[in-house]
Formats: sequence, structure tokens, C-alpha cells
Amino acid sequence: MKFAHLADLHLGKKVNSYSMIENQRAVLRQVVEKAVKKEVDAVILAGDIYDSPVPEADAMEVLNEFLSALKKEHIEVFMIAGNHDRGDLINYGASLLKEMDIHVCGTWNGTMECIDMLDKYGPLHVWCLPYVTPASVNRFMKEGEPHAETFTEAVRYALRKAHVDTTERNVLIAHQYFNGAVVTAGGSEDYLSLGSEIVDVSVLAGFDYVALGHVHTAQAVGADTIRYSGAPLIYSLAEIGAERSFTLVNLDDKGSYRISTVELTPEKEMAHLKGTFRELLDPETIEANRDKYVNIILDEEKEIPEVIHVLKEKYPYVMGVSYADGRIRLEGSTEVHTELRDGVLTEIRELKLKEPNELFADFYEMRNREPMSEEQQEYMSEIVAEIFGGAE
Repeated sequence: MKFAHLADLHLGKKVNSYSMIENQRAVLRQVVEKAVKKEVDAVILAGDIYDSPVPEADAMEVLNEFLSALKKEHIEVFMIAGNHDRGDLINYGASLLKEMDIHVCGTWNGTMECIDMLDKYGPLHVWCLPYVTPASVNRFMKEGEPHAETFTEAVRYALRKAHVDTTERNVLIAHQYFNGAVVTAGGSEDYLSLGSEIVDVSVLAGFDYVALGHVHTAQAVGADTIRYSGAPLIYSLAEIGAERSFTLVNLDDKGSYRISTVELTPEKEMAHLKGTFRELLDPETIEANRDKYVNIILDEEKEIPEVIHVLKEKYPYVMGVSYADGRIRLEGSTEVHTELRDGVLTEIRELKLKEPNELFADFYEMRNREPMSEEQQEYMSEIVAEIFGGAE
């Protein structure tokens, strides 16, 4: 059985206010072309299909185009929800999609879905575990069972409920942060956001291949057969220069496998440009970078008035402008932004004064564009009381 393993599409994502949607559409067309060329049997999408729980219409359109193209080529699909996805939205139409060999799993409801495949080596079981938290797992525990307090305990419980027959071939699709994964500092997913979610990789023992999502850099974790495919595009200035690919997995007889990567090339590249103002206005440099997303670093000691306006005329996709000594410039200003820094610090201090319920309510409204219902607020209060010992 041959799989193309992808994750973290983040359809609809914007980077420094620029929409990535056309780049995403182009790279997914490239995935289909290469999957066909490599004669894959199935494509795995290991979570974070969308960048937002409430995706825009164009993001949903791109996913529809991608799935339709795979279906046309008779390529089976396995898709789970990640932490950026809304599970019930991912599940929408699941029974109809299943008839087209598109298997979707948006939520864990106490049991893990398994899809059975068959090839000349016998049965192969594909297990789907969408993103879980201790709270989401504890809801389905029976009375008297010790509740999960950590992400490791939550994932271990969910896997134990699956009753996997390790004498046969098993593939797991999951979207979690496992210890040992290397993350890019300041990247689109970094340790500051993932550190509290860490899961011990030992819980994955027994699977023939584990297709992971959540970390945006392709890598193996703990064993050669436990892998993050990485994101198909660069989604952060800190990740510029990193290679993008999908993972190609050949599972033959039990214990026999071949793993490689298939490089993906973005339609519009993202690059760092560093030089003096005069060097950056060189026609050859402009011509070579005009159609790229660029982060410009000026090697100048003196201020240059209206610098960002001048550079934007030459480089239409400027993502940021700074000086080599670390000074940051924003559009319409040539001042060092101590006020911006102080404003951020003030916001941080204000956030620290808020109670957990308030913080979650603010986050929920920001991501879903609507306030929490009374029922949701009550449920959150129960969770906060359980975790923080009665904190409101």
C-alpha cells in the first residue's frame, strides 16, 4: 500500500495580511499531479485542514477542488481534524463522502474510527484520531475511571480504547505534539504554543506507520515510522528557506516499509532580502524578487524617510521592513516604535489580570466571530473549576 502523507494545509491562512489561498490552490494541484505520478493508493491529511474553525468560502472551495481531483484519479482519502479545525464542520457529509472513498473524522466520540484496506499482503487498518485534549477525552470516560490530566494520558486512553491487533498492519493518523519534535522558534507553530500539549511518543508503540500533523517541519520522532509531514507551504518569516514536501510511504508486508519525501515548489516564494537601500533598488534585484513575498532587512545606519512606501513600489509583496540593528519600521512612519512595544507590554499585563473564563471567552469569540452561548459558558466554568480548583 502506498500513501501520500500531508498535514497542516491551513487553507485560508493569511501571512502578514497576505492571503495564501492561490499559493495553496497551486500547491495542492501539484500534490495531485505528483501523487498520480507516484501511483499512490491513498492520501492522508493529518489535520489543520483549515486555518480557522469558521473558514472562508474560498478555503472551502480549494478543499473541494482538491478532494474532487483526487476522487477523479481514484485515490482514496483519509482526513482528520486538527486543533485549528472545527470538528463538526470537518464531519459534515461524512457518510456521503465515505461512499466516494473519502474518509473524514472530525471528532473523537469515545471510540477511534478504523477503515480497513486490503492489498496483496493482506489487511491493513487505518486508525483516525483527530486532535484531542484531556477535557475532550474525559467527557467520554465511564464513572470511576481516572480522568486524564495531561495530553499524554488523554492520547494513551484514546489509543487503548481502540484495541489494535498488532499482529496485523496498522496505520495511525493523529494531530498532536509529541516529545522530541523540533519546532522553529518564532514559526507558525512554535514551542510557546505547543509546549503545554506535549505527548510522550512511547504511546505510539505498535503501529506500523504514524502519520502526524501539528508541527510544520517534516521530521521523524522517536522512530523512522513516526513522522510529521510538515506544512506544504511556508507560513512564517521564521521558516523561510525550509524545504516543503509530502511524505511518501510504502507499506509492504508486516515490518517492511519504504519512506521518502516528494518536494513541493510554491508558486510564489517567500524570501529574506538584505542589503543597502541602493542595493535593493538595483533593477536586477528587483526583477528577481518582484513576484516574491519578501521580508526586507535594510543594512543602513541612518533613517530613510518613507522607506516602506518606496520599497513597496518596487516589491509589491513586502511582508516586513526592518533595519539590520533590529529597528522595526511600520508603514507611514520612520520612528522607532517604542510606543508599539509599550502598548504590547500593556496588553500582556492586562491579559494576566483576566480570569481563565474571560480569556477563553475572548479567544472563542475571536476565532468563531460570535460570543459563547450560556450553555457553553456554563460548561467552561465547570472545566475551569475542575482544573483550577474553583477559579472563576
